[in-house]
Amino acid sequence: MPRYLPVQPDAANDKVRNLYSALESELGFVPNFIKTWAHSDNFVESVAALYGTVMGETGLSEKIRSLVILRTCQVNKCAYTAVPARKRAREAGWTEEQLDAIDQAAESNLFVYYEKEAIRLAELTSLSPDDVQEEFWMQLDNHYTSDQVVEMITLIGFFNMINRLALVLEVAADPEPAAAGVGAA
Repeated sequence: MPRYLPVQPDAANDKVRNLYSALESELGFVPNFIKTWAHSDNFVESVAALYGTVMGETGLSEKIRSLVILRTCQVNKCAYTAVPARKRAREAGWTEEQLDAIDQAAESNLFVYYEKEAIRLAELTSLSPDDVQEEFWMQLDNHYTSDQVVEMITLIGFFNMINRLALVLEVAADPEPAAAGVGAA
């Protein structure tokens, strides 16, 4: 049971209803984490705008992007985001065997080196960001541009924020079928 029920359109103020309408047009639905964030007029628009930016075009392939998002959600043990992120990863081309092996990627031959680095970056950034060693940064720089590394870290940071909100407020899963995105990957 959610700690706070998502703000439904009929209970939302005009500003939030307009935001919901824009998200409906863009995504085909309004994620429950946005509806939950709608309890705060001060933040919901900014979070929704950041969501749109983060889920928009990047310099990353959809495969790497979905891998980073999925691993971040797994590390945080957030079913609200991990379940749809896994679906999005499958749609991006990852096999079930690869998805099942993500938590042992370092030892797996199912991932190439740069994919393992993206997974490791999600783990390190989520769990111990101050422990990222210089050698790892050099490895990243050998396989990714600085823009791509910053984009991965931005995705990781954003999903860490969403995961924490979803976990602490027990955000309910988005209804199926859903379009691409956080609660609907």
